[in-house]
Amino acid sequence: MDLPLWAWTAVAFFSLVWAVNPTYSLNEIVGEVLKGLLVYYLVYFSLSREEHLQQVYLVLVVGDFFMIAFDLIDFYWQGGSFREYTIRARSLHSGYGSFGTYLVTLYPFLLLGSFSPLLKRFRWALRVLLVMNLFSVYLTFGRAMWLAVGAETAFFGLFFRRKQTFLFLFLGLILFVIFIPKTVWFHGERLSPEGTKTVQSLGGTGGDLLEIWKLCLNFFKERPFQGIGFGRRSFSEAFPEFRATHQPLLWHAHNTFLDVFLQTGLQGLIIFLWLMGRAFILLIRWVKEGLSSWPAMTATACGIMILGFFVRNLFDDFYVDDSALLLWFLIATALSGISRKPSGLLSDPPRP
Repeated sequence: MDLPLWAWTAVAFFSLVWAVNPTYSLNEIVGEVLKGLLVYYLVYFSLSREEHLQQVYLVLVVGDFFMIAFDLIDFYWQGGSFREYTIRARSLHSGYGSFGTYLVTLYPFLLLGSFSPLLKRFRWALRVLLVMNLFSVYLTFGRAMWLAVGAETAFFGLFFRRKQTFLFLFLGLILFVIFIPKTVWFHGERLSPEGTKTVQSLGGTGGDLLEIWKLCLNFFKERPFQGIGFGRRSFSEAFPEFRATHQPLLWHAHNTFLDVFLQTGLQGLIIFLWLMGRAFILLIRWVKEGLSSWPAMTATACGIMILGFFVRNLFDDFYVDDSALLLWFLIATALSGISRKPSGLLSDPPRP
């Protein structure tokens, strides 16, 4: 992982050459890229034993339980309804988007743990928590989160318990189509302008995503290798006319890969795909042992997590802040586990 990690760092700094706001971009590079590097290497070289993987898993599960418990209480306390789109679940996060990303990130760990013989004593407790997580994913009313969890479940079903998993997906789809109200399926964003009590209905970002794709295509034709500078808010300064003629929610490209392209150029997108593809391949190769040992289960869950994380981020960009740091924390944990031979469980581990 060293070469793609440092190549990504280099291309992020290179984006300062054409940055619309170099000061802001430099601050974002330090806060996002360098902080992510620090987290990755600290975790990778600190977790050296199988017990560490178990401790990380325990922290994830306990933290998830309290996050979900608070979310369900808070959602109904605020007047939310699972039958009508009124408010969105957010738990202790800044909004439904970051909370939904958190749920998508942890879901594969709960899914594999629910079927692994390593956690047989806690299987039903984990399955109850898994159902609670799925309900919270629904309560975000985030269709991107629904799609991401569906992709993670389908990938799991492809390698483990295929018939049962795809039956679960099919039944879940039927329930959605039959019972979920149209106001939940087809909903818009509601914003209260600052200083007012009125509510503005915007119709969501879905209808305008095609406009962003067209903007990116034109940008690619004009200056494919000259980004606008690192950081999502560079978008507003680089494209003021687009911002003036579209809804306030469209202040960045609402797609991690398009944001990376606009910010760092085509070379940045290629290196970013290399970085994430490298991590995914290193981790998912342990899928055959994914339920039989702690290093393999952690690696497989993390590989599925990468898939779900970026399916979710095809429709927004939460590869930032706490979401990105948690991603790199878990990637480093998994790679640390498979790069060693704890208790002789693994043979010929790949070097990250």
